[in-house]
Amino acid sequence: MSDNSPCFPLNGFQQNFFHQSGAFFHHAPMVQKSHYRERVAPTGAGATEVPPKIIGKRKPSAYDFDESMGESKSPPSSPRMASHSTQEMEKEYSLVKRTKMSNEKEFPLSKLLATLDKPQLLSLINNLIDTHPNLQSEIASNIPRPTIQSVTNILTNLEKKYQDSFPYTKWGHSKDDYSYNRVKPALIELKGAILDYAAHFTSPDEFPINTFTFLHLATNYAHRLPGWDNSLHNELKHDAYVKLADFWKKAIINAASKLREGKIYGQTVVNEWAKNLAQHDRDSNGMFRQAIDEFTQKLGWIIGLQSGSTQHHNYFGMPV
Repeated sequence: MSDNSPCFPLNGFQQNFFHQSGAFFHHAPMVQKSHYRERVAPTGAGATEVPPKIIGKRKPSAYDFDESMGESKSPPSSPRMASHSTQEMEKEYSLVKRTKMSNEKEFPLSKLLATLDKPQLLSLINNLIDTHPNLQSEIASNIPRPTIQSVTNILTNLEKKYQDSFPYTKWGHSKDDYSYNRVKPALIELKGAILDYAAHFTSPDEFPINTFTFLHLATNYAHRLPGWDNSLHNELKHDAYVKLADFWKKAIINAASKLREGKIYGQTVVNEWAKNLAQHDRDSNGMFRQAIDEFTQKLGWIIGLQSGSTQHHNYFGMPV
């Protein structure tokens, strides 16, 4: 190598070293790692050849996997962030739902109520009153007052109900204890309805003509209540008579008070009231005698009746 070479000249030791090293790498045999490990076959009779064991790569462990993935794992999400995200989603859903409902036209409540039958409406109103007792007075003030015709329909249905409750026999309705126990619930229901509506129609605000018309109707229902072989079972009908007689006296007092306020009743109307009362007294075996005396004292003068007179006794069919 000349002195003008761009590289520095090598000394003798360096030249000999690289020359020998090159010879070493040139003559060194290339040893290939075997995939099989030789095993010495056993000698002797009956010996079997053992196949060489295959040595493969080591299966990576979970520890290796954790180490290799340690830096690539994403940090777990914070519970607070997840909760906040859920709340935001719920808030957005609620807002969308309210907006959708506000845009939709609500189905009229009157149309829903129109699909209910009478028992369903009664159940609905009773449940509302039980849940909110303060609604009772408001509901009562908005319900139309019952009419004689509407109440007549109710009492007629209740009367049919107790008649249908009798056990069937080929001899007709029996009056024994067994039949009474079968019919008793329906009888109590009818009696209760008669007295409840009697209390309504004898209120001071009711017009006297309506009051006496209903009492005449209600007392006829009481007359048709069945009698029983056991006298104890007849107490139900007897009690109905007693209470109806009190309502008749109340109606007479209310009518007389309106006379003092300037109300005038025609003789035809008053005469009809007296005849109806006389009929009920006869059909009940004298259960309305006190009501007759009250009527004669307060309203009898309109039709020429005086208490204790022969005309009075003859008119009401009482002995002189």
